[in-house]
Amino acid sequence: MAYFARTDAAGRPCQPLADHLRGVAALAERFAAEARPGDAAFAESARVASLLHDLGKYRPEFQQLLAGRPRGEATRHKQAGAARASALKRTDAAFAIGGHHGGMPDKERLRELIEQPGDRDIADKVWPIAVADCPEIASIQASAPPVEDALGFDIRTRLLFSCLVDADWLNSASAVDPGAERDPVRFADHAERWLAGLLSFVRTRAASCEDADVRACRGEVLDACLGRATDPPGMFSLTVPTGGGKTLSAMAFALKHAIAHGLRRIIYVAPYLSIIEQNAGAIRAAIGEADAASGAVLEHHSLSESGDEHETDSFSSARDRLSENWDAPVVITTSVQFFESLFANSPRRCRKVHNIARSVVILDECQSLPRDLVAPTVEMLRAVQPYFCATLVLCTATQPAWEKSDALPCGLESVREIAPDPAALANRLRRVRVAWPPRGAPAWTWEETAERMTADGESALCIVNTKAAACAVFLALRDRRGRDDGAFHLSTSMCPEHRRRVLAECSRRLQERRPCLLVSTQLIEAGVDIDFPLVLRELGPLDSIVQAAGRCNREGRLGREGGRVVVFRSAEGGLPPGQYTLATGTTGQWLETGKTPDIADPEMMRPYFTTLYYKSSGDSEEITPLRKSVNFPEVARRYRLIDEETVSVVALGWEEERARIEGLLDALARSPTRSAFRSLAPYSVNLYRRDSEAFGHCVRSWSGTQVTVCDSRYDASLGLVKPATGEALLA
Repeated sequence: MAYFARTDAAGRPCQPLADHLRGVAALAERFAAEARPGDAAFAESARVASLLHDLGKYRPEFQQLLAGRPRGEATRHKQAGAARASALKRTDAAFAIGGHHGGMPDKERLRELIEQPGDRDIADKVWPIAVADCPEIASIQASAPPVEDALGFDIRTRLLFSCLVDADWLNSASAVDPGAERDPVRFADHAERWLAGLLSFVRTRAASCEDADVRACRGEVLDACLGRATDPPGMFSLTVPTGGGKTLSAMAFALKHAIAHGLRRIIYVAPYLSIIEQNAGAIRAAIGEADAASGAVLEHHSLSESGDEHETDSFSSARDRLSENWDAPVVITTSVQFFESLFANSPRRCRKVHNIARSVVILDECQSLPRDLVAPTVEMLRAVQPYFCATLVLCTATQPAWEKSDALPCGLESVREIAPDPAALANRLRRVRVAWPPRGAPAWTWEETAERMTADGESALCIVNTKAAACAVFLALRDRRGRDDGAFHLSTSMCPEHRRRVLAECSRRLQERRPCLLVSTQLIEAGVDIDFPLVLRELGPLDSIVQAAGRCNREGRLGREGGRVVVFRSAEGGLPPGQYTLATGTTGQWLETGKTPDIADPEMMRPYFTTLYYKSSGDSEEITPLRKSVNFPEVARRYRLIDEETVSVVALGWEEERARIEGLLDALARSPTRSAFRSLAPYSVNLYRRDSEAFGHCVRSWSGTQVTVCDSRYDASLGLVKPATGEALLA
């Protein structure tokens, strides 16, 4: 009898099962060896898990299902392999096999999978058949995993699961669609040329900087990054003030470091899409647009995803799904994608994890991670760096004090600073004067805030804490000025393309010395390259205020301390709940004691963050105990950087772009590929599900790809607004 692994697009059995098992085993073993060179036991675990993962497909019921005949009993194809692995004392492989469809289980669920009443002997029944069809299976020996603590087992199993799932998906995809196989761009083949291109790009940009001191500091930061790049892999920090050129200098470090130590890729991680939008362009330009377009650079974030979280055995879009495993020399992604994947249990999220191994990971603006997830995040990084043989770079102007301390007992150790004397560097790059609100000073109304923006007749940026506040200040500003073209609004109520245009127009006006008044939420603070002479910042977290100051006199055109930053209390503003409110309160308490923080002193951030860690639990969801108890599903459910689920909606109501968006939707309907789906990302807005009811929307589906389309009013200045009130979305 012939045994098959799956059916083709026409529903006919295809891909001999033995070929599939051998193919997955070869791929997974290779992935494991690439992730952990020299760890023969781990590579063997990957081979074993792969040979056993579809053991249950040798059951007559499964083959009947493929042939289109009534199957009678449940097919239980993953249970057999998990049971066999468990019997062989290969517990990590049992979890990986038990999760390769639907997600890794907890201990109780795994036990249920392999001990179903009346089905406990399934593995024994199919074993002789499997050995006869695929003799390699007979070579599998019992072997307990190495002795390690609970967190060691957790990280090992996650890496093993990733190797198995990615190998399974790739092999299955190539069987159904041979064209899905590709020859990926390899880092080692181009890295030297990319480094040379990056350095040339940085030098060209440096020549446009008018301030000699700023140019000198950026040059010193770059030289330090290049000088430390040959240091052994490990944990690094790069503490550089805003405007110090840290992003491209960090990329230079990553390129040279990866070349020196034979690492496989660079993963650039940023907290906000606004940073991704800007820095992805700079990175592409630095290494060359042609190389970037050929697959050297992969962007992966929430606006580039489609489909269900839990996969099926359908590979109708196999070519597109290949991008999900991060097999590219340079990956640009968000904190949500990076960290939630490390804590995930679903096959789709986890298949990329093995490609984090032996990479240089740049964690840009790392201070933005939620304080109540600091402990499990740091605990995971402590494991990832050595076990994945990776190098991590904590890159920010406001280091979040993740070192081991009384406030953070699980903190990082042996973190090496790259920047030359961060305190002296910050002092040399001091470009602003900060006016803090005096004790007892009256709070400003939004009308007064708009008045302060226009009082001096110069360009100004106002940053507030919520979308509702940004909308209110902008409307007050427009009422004062009339509907001319000098006032702008920026928030995530606007789609990425709209935000890009606003930032481009503001940058152009500032360069041309034309009036520009911009009201924004915090999205502009971290990493956005824009330069105002005056910044008004509503009282908020201290690290946010420091980041806001980085948008003022950024290029030093106004001389040393020539920029003005005014921090104010608002009479009408609210605060995002949770940690943001806690951090804002901590800043306010400092001011009430008469302290006036020096934002140019990086050491100032340490006691601030330490205070926050003492005030918050650091692990409010008890994720680390759940990892120790081997509860993969609950860890995945609780580790969320964004508290509420969001839905991405296509802003069809943007009349200015309606024809283009309709054309992209039509193209997606004709060819529902991932690239077609991603073409809609610049015109999409992320909404909390609790707010999506306020908008008229519909879901369009093509071949399993779902797109939510919103035809509600899209304001040319404010973005997606509530239909009934015309106000910007409050979330």
